[in-house]
Amino acid sequence: MSIVSAWPYAVLMAAAWLVLSVPVFRAVDEKLRPGQRTPTLDGLRGFLALSVFAHHLIITHGYIGTGVWTLPPSGVYILLGQVGVVIFFMITGFLFWGKLLDSRGRPDWAALYLGRVFRIGPMYLLAVGVMLAIVAWRTGFALREPAWTVTAAALHWLALGLDPLQPDVNGYRGTGLILAGVTWTIFVEWLFYASLRPMARFARGQRPLRFAGGGLLLCLLALAIASLSTAPGSITEPTPALLAAMLATVIGAFFAGMVAACLVRRPARPRIPAWAGSAIALACLGTVFLAFDTMLGPVQILLVSVFFGLVCDGATLFGLLSTRPARRMSTMSYSLYLMQGLALTLVFGVPQIRDFAMAGPARFWLAGGLCALLLLAASAVTYRLVEAPGIALGRRMRSRLAGRSRAADGLHGATAPSP
Repeated sequence: MSIVSAWPYAVLMAAAWLVLSVPVFRAVDEKLRPGQRTPTLDGLRGFLALSVFAHHLIITHGYIGTGVWTLPPSGVYILLGQVGVVIFFMITGFLFWGKLLDSRGRPDWAALYLGRVFRIGPMYLLAVGVMLAIVAWRTGFALREPAWTVTAAALHWLALGLDPLQPDVNGYRGTGLILAGVTWTIFVEWLFYASLRPMARFARGQRPLRFAGGGLLLCLLALAIASLSTAPGSITEPTPALLAAMLATVIGAFFAGMVAACLVRRPARPRIPAWAGSAIALACLGTVFLAFDTMLGPVQILLVSVFFGLVCDGATLFGLLSTRPARRMSTMSYSLYLMQGLALTLVFGVPQIRDFAMAGPARFWLAGGLCALLLLAASAVTYRLVEAPGIALGRRMRSRLAGRSRAADGLHGATAPSP
């Protein structure tokens, strides 16, 4: 057995699915809201988050052995992380471009951004707070840098991901690795939310699909050019060509999600049987894993875009995405994503566990499975105690904001002179 064998990942996913079928996880069940959500996406997010965890689990093995945080020595485990993140960006593009389409490019902007703050903020602050506590513990609760420098570094981290500068804190090298480096995606998400306002005018009339499709085609062309000189390398020190390919991939993922949002709203779109949609979707995803070692290429983006579009259109992957355990894992996927680094740090930070795990691949995967179970349990708790209250508070704030706006409109209408 090799550390990068694919079958332990399959076992891990199956074990997570079985664990989440236990009644105690009913605590994270949410009522389905037909018409307001895309059920298949509600079953997909958890598998994406756990796949990114498996990607970082293999990176952690190399990091423990060499001290270098770099891509896994396996195309499968490289792709598990990259495909997971790319589809997360597609989901964001799909959902928020869909909001613009449904509102004809005129959503309640204040409510939209307020909702994002309360959706992202509470769990983000908790994860960063635990990270800072670990830094304090590992630096002996003593200042290794001037107090103002430590404070400034901490404030960069506490800016809800809006600040791309997330430096080491108190001289602790690799502070961001405590969170497995996942917070860069939060900054990218904020950039996309900011871009919605200038893009809103393209969400009206007959232009949305042309705009989104044109953007996707441009990204594919840029990616094709950039990927010619790009090869998998270090995550911490990417080359200019790698940065260009990553940028084209990320932007292309958002546009792919936007294209899917346009297509699923077309009343005359062709419909295919559910089993055929699932088969084609899995074939596209399987082709990516069998034929490529990285997502940095136009063909990969196209294949994953077809997979994503079919899932958005109702492909359940032969029923898997509609199962209760899948929906539970997806409900708490944000916690799973943000806390995976904390789980890896805490579990493999115990010398006895680390020594046991590094004694062989089977032992490492056993420790990794323990880490995954801990992550699932902790994510269920944080979803119920942190995420769900934050979401509810955000909804109340948006309702109050909408009420004040309606009251102001009514007052204006009552006092305005007749035309």
